[in-house]
Amino acid sequence: MKLYMSDLYRVELHYPLDEVQNDILYYLYQPLIGTNALSTYMMLYVEGKRMSRFLKPSSLSRIISFLSSSLLDLEKHLKALEAIGLLKTYVKYDHDITQYVFIIQSPLSLQSFFKNQVLSSLLQESLTEDDFQKTIQYFKISKEDLSEYENITSSFTDVYTIQHKKSSSILQMKDNFKEQLTSDVNILYDMDLLLKGLQDYQISRASLTQEELKYIAQLGAVYSIDALTLAGMVKESFHSQKLDKKQLKTHIQKYCDIDSMSSLKEIYHKQPLQYQTPMQQQTPLILHMQYLDSITPYELLKEKQGGSEPVFHDLMIVETLMMQLGLKPAVVNVLIEYVLGKNKNRLSKRYCEAIGSSWARKHIETAMDAYHELMNDSEESIVQDEENEKEDISKQDEVNPERLFSLLDKLEEGQL
Repeated sequence: MKLYMSDLYRVELHYPLDEVQNDILYYLYQPLIGTNALSTYMMLYVEGKRMSRFLKPSSLSRIISFLSSSLLDLEKHLKALEAIGLLKTYVKYDHDITQYVFIIQSPLSLQSFFKNQVLSSLLQESLTEDDFQKTIQYFKISKEDLSEYENITSSFTDVYTIQHKKSSSILQMKDNFKEQLTSDVNILYDMDLLLKGLQDYQISRASLTQEELKYIAQLGAVYSIDALTLAGMVKESFHSQKLDKKQLKTHIQKYCDIDSMSSLKEIYHKQPLQYQTPMQQQTPLILHMQYLDSITPYELLKEKQGGSEPVFHDLMIVETLMMQLGLKPAVVNVLIEYVLGKNKNRLSKRYCEAIGSSWARKHIETAMDAYHELMNDSEESIVQDEENEKEDISKQDEVNPERLFSLLDKLEEGQL
């Protein structure tokens, strides 16, 4: 990996670090990789938390400025992080542009670290025996003997009721506490009525595991759904003698009319820099393609709606195109404009997916390529229409001999 100042990079972060992981990094990893490599990791981690706010990827000169480091040192530190499992690096070459994606990896858990014979042995060699034992002792948790204590922990349903009203807090404290529940029962639900309802739908108790029943009851309690209604939703989510948990939760959320807009992510992205329309002569077509590069599919749909919020159905179609087919934002924008223009301002799911899947197979990644693909399809359609029209005319010109003789006979008999 040969780095250059002009190379671009992005950082992806999947999970934030907690306090224990921070301690693991400084007490267990730092003696192995050094303070500079760990500083590079923490800088990338901070960048990963903020990268979603950047419209364009950054150049490596940025991170070097913050670290007060050299390009060679950065390259060495990145390799150290990769080798020890704290970083994954991906690269893409596009003409004269090189872009990296640095994906932050969480440190191993304490148990996994010390089970790893390579890492634990290296740590032991890096520290004195006294410091090594102190480090181990630092992470040990003192445990109180609870044999003489009574468990008086309140359960969730003892303390809270759940109200799905936007005007008030979802969790409401109960006025009075009930008597202490025994064991580790956290959710109270009418399981007898639920099982009876499932039996009415020919779903036996044996067809559901204890974990699945617990999951169903938890959803019923959280969303305040009565047992018989919940049993019907379980029936709708039961296929081939197996419960589809994801579908069950979807049914419940729709039933409760919970807003699903927060699950959409891709529709808010703009066209990546390396796939944008290059600055050429300012023709109307190029200006429009650059406009589609600069706007998200969500913003385009909102504009088409006259500034009002797009309907969830349309947003889900666009999200599917980007998530499942991997289409770029500007390519989707071209598709949106085309389908709305052809389909009386309606976004048809089948129409969009048919064109989108074709573009995905052809690796269409820019707005201009998508436009040219549409133009080529239109020309082929015109040629095909002309050929069909010629074929129809030629068929009309062909004279059926039997019909001709019949017309001549009628002509001779004076019937015409």
